[in-house]
Amino acid sequence: MGTLRLILAIAVVIFHSSSIFGIESVGGQIAVQAFYIISGFYMALILNEKYIGLNNSYKLFITNRFLRLYPIYWTVLIITILSSTVSLLLTNGENSGALYSYLKYYDSLSLGSFIFIIVTNIIIFFQDVVLFLGIDTTSGHLFFTSNFGNTNPPLYSFYFVPQAWTIGVELTFYLIAPFIARRRLKIIFLLIFLSLLLRLILIQNGLKYDPWSYRFFPTEMVFFLLGIVSYKIYNKMRAAKINKLFLNIIFIVILSFTLLYNFITIPGKYFLFFLLFFLCLPFIFILTKKWKFDTYIGEWSYPIYISHLLLLRILHILKIPDIGGLGLSLTIVSILFSIVLNELLTKRIERIRQKRVRPIVT
Repeated sequence: MGTLRLILAIAVVIFHSSSIFGIESVGGQIAVQAFYIISGFYMALILNEKYIGLNNSYKLFITNRFLRLYPIYWTVLIITILSSTVSLLLTNGENSGALYSYLKYYDSLSLGSFIFIIVTNIIIFFQDVVLFLGIDTTSGHLFFTSNFGNTNPPLYSFYFVPQAWTIGVELTFYLIAPFIARRRLKIIFLLIFLSLLLRLILIQNGLKYDPWSYRFFPTEMVFFLLGIVSYKIYNKMRAAKINKLFLNIIFIVILSFTLLYNFITIPGKYFLFFLLFFLCLPFIFILTKKWKFDTYIGEWSYPIYISHLLLLRILHILKIPDIGGLGLSLTIVSILFSIVLNELLTKRIERIRQKRVRPIVT
């Protein structure tokens, strides 16, 4: 599913820059929620097939997930701080990049608020919670808000890698995944029902806008759960002989729907997309799980996602001209940067991660 993951990462890049040759793909929100489904599928897969027997350790699972996410994130975080500092010095304070809110509002933060912001910048956890908080510039304290768009300054402006709030959601799912991924379908469907019911209750109470519609973990959990259901479908049909032409058609349909989403004008396409996505995921996995190049390019998706806003800021600072539009330029730069990160960092970390897991005896 590497190609699909790559396209979804590029969809987020496009969302934060511009279309590529008129193609906008599925946009940021749908791309992130589709990633949640894939995450649910993969976590159910490894928890049921890798972290079993001698590897059935909560600590091993969690620390291996941390090793997967944090080295890349911390690298991007450090580069963001350094590049913003350099920009601040070279422009005599005119362009402070990610340091802007700190320089403007440093005297409006209480010690507790400052510590909370710094700690969450480091550990990623609770960055999704930030979208439900504001700052009282009079007292410097944080307060809960139903609409972060009405707060000034918005708390997320203090985050060096603002898109990492989705990783905060992922990490929350990782913490509970071992307790639900191995459950029977009736339990998973009950949790899906409860998540959807909560979403409906929020909508009926007027909370149908961002962040409630997009960033609230209890309601977003439905996507992770759909991924788990998708894995269980795969597990039931994995031994079946499925026509390869049929698998390729499904793959092409989902890729086309993802890429051309903005051009499709049918009622309920949002719901149709996710229905097809989670139902077709098992077939796509069967088709692509042995494709080495597909796996290779899929590894680009996380560094692309976590670094593209940093690279966008650098492109603006250096005033590099757009080649074929900002979306295309940023995508190319993000892919190249992710390849470098993977070669220099991810592969080394991956060897460490795999050594920690004992071979499964069948």
